[in-house]
Amino acid sequence: MADWQTEGRELLAQGTQAWDRGDRLNAEAYFRQLTQEFPERPEGYNKIGVVFAETGQLDEAEQCFLRALTLDRGHAPALTNLGNIYLERGKTEDAIQHYLLALQSDPDYPAAHRNLGVAYRRQGRYYSYVSHFKRSQRLDSRKNRQELFRWSGSPFRSTSPSVGPNVPAFVWLIVAAIGVVIILSVFHV
Repeated sequence: MADWQTEGRELLAQGTQAWDRGDRLNAEAYFRQLTQEFPERPEGYNKIGVVFAETGQLDEAEQCFLRALTLDRGHAPALTNLGNIYLERGKTEDAIQHYLLALQSDPDYPAAHRNLGVAYRRQGRYYSYVSHFKRSQRLDSRKNRQELFRWSGSPFRSTSPSVGPNVPAFVWLIVAAIGVVIILSVFHV
């Protein structure tokens, strides 16, 4: 049997990258391979459900999300996506329940907060809408900063959320050197 930590995560990443590029056919192929090699994992079924949902095949998407949830009742992405199906069908209360279940499983899942906010807005619950929507934005921002740090490979990371991305030390040295050159040229020292 294949190893999830290496092979499974790689298939998931490849499928997600294909999806992000707009290559739906290859993305779906990776996700189907994921379900074949890791039938006990919810991720592939959830992703195939997203493919179906995007093409308007809501019944098929719902079945995929339910299949993912039989494997992991607390899988926040599948709970959120199932909520999206219900919201699309006009079943706002069912959607809200699924978003809340997703947040019980993962309180920091941005998509669940964002979509819960949308459902609340449909109900005219504007304070709750704004609260969850802002939370989703903060969580997305934090996630993007973490991805930037991981991508840059920088060992210099800030623990302060108010500080922007950290820059490697050699960049600061270059900036300082340029600053010294500018100061010397301005003051003609």
